[in-house]
Amino acid sequence: MDLTAEIQIAADPADIAAVMFDPARTPEWMSAVTRVEILDRALAPGARVRMIGAVLSRELTWTTEVATVHFPHLLTLRMADGPVVGMTRFDVQRSGPGSRVRIRYAGELGPALAAVPDALVTGPLHAMLTADLDRLKQLVQGQA
Repeated sequence: MDLTAEIQIAADPADIAAVMFDPARTPEWMSAVTRVEILDRALAPGARVRMIGAVLSRELTWTTEVATVHFPHLLTLRMADGPVVGMTRFDVQRSGPGSRVRIRYAGELGPALAAVPDALVTGPLHAMLTADLDRLKQLVQGQA
């Protein structure tokens, strides 16, 4: 499965990354996450965060681990355990008067969601990523 969602936000990359790359703020804009447990404080490779939430109406817990970070332009997270196996990449690039923001998830469903056919997952997950970016846009532009 390979999903990408993209949006234009009228803000500097640093202002967007201050929200998007801060795990404590994840529940503010990612609908699947209701709370987080920060296991390692530094935003550096190897840092882990436990996410608690729901995906496709299933309550789930998963751990992300920072694979790469180049603030404010790139954050790549590896799913260390949980409902999906793969990587999520957050890109924030200067574009005109604002920034182009992209989320890309590449991976596959883990054991908790294995019974759900990919065809039933990709549409709802893409819609969720798109809605998450809309929430991020409102959050970032609202605080400017």
